[in-house]
Amino acid sequence: MKKIAFVALLAATLAGCQTIPISSSNPNAEVSRTGKPGFVAFGLQSVDFEYAAKQAVQEFLESPFATGKPKKGRWVVQMGEVVNDTTFRIDTASMTSRMKRAMTQSGLFIFTGATGRERTDFVADSRQLSKSKMFDQSTVARNGTVVAPDLEMSGAIRQRTLVGADQRQQQLEYEFDFRVVERDTGLEIFQAFVPIEKLGSNKNFAW
Repeated sequence: MKKIAFVALLAATLAGCQTIPISSSNPNAEVSRTGKPGFVAFGLQSVDFEYAAKQAVQEFLESPFATGKPKKGRWVVQMGEVVNDTTFRIDTASMTSRMKRAMTQSGLFIFTGATGRERTDFVADSRQLSKSKMFDQSTVARNGTVVAPDLEMSGAIRQRTLVGADQRQQQLEYEFDFRVVERDTGLEIFQAFVPIEKLGSNKNFAW
């Protein structure tokens, strides 16, 4: 009888020591790129960026503004600031690069490297070549040919951490918040808000 009681106690103890698996509201979280079961972590993963970017762009493309093309064929977009307001070190390009790719492939948008947060010195520096005798002047870009952006896209990635009353579980709430502003009117013509929640054991500290 004592042996049975001991086995039952041991089983209960081991069960109590098991880590509660981390679950995510991202429907694609538990599937890796290879199609096999994926690893779910409290931190943001590539599958989270993929999901949030796809959702945000899909909402944008379905908005009334995006359905109409300008006279020049595509909207010219500059990237604004994307704030990382989480406790993790995140390269926000993991999100914006995916969004830019999807928006460009739609045929409605093209991004500029002449202005905005992703501005490159290449455009401005190339104008200085007209002063150099080393370069064939017929191949040098003319002044006044750079296309101005119509829109700016900016956003933020935020996080809230909630700990259960029994201190056994914690939930991380991520918010992918992006907006698009029109240059001429200054109006915010679109906003995408994509939440992702992760729940798991408080032993797997997320900070």
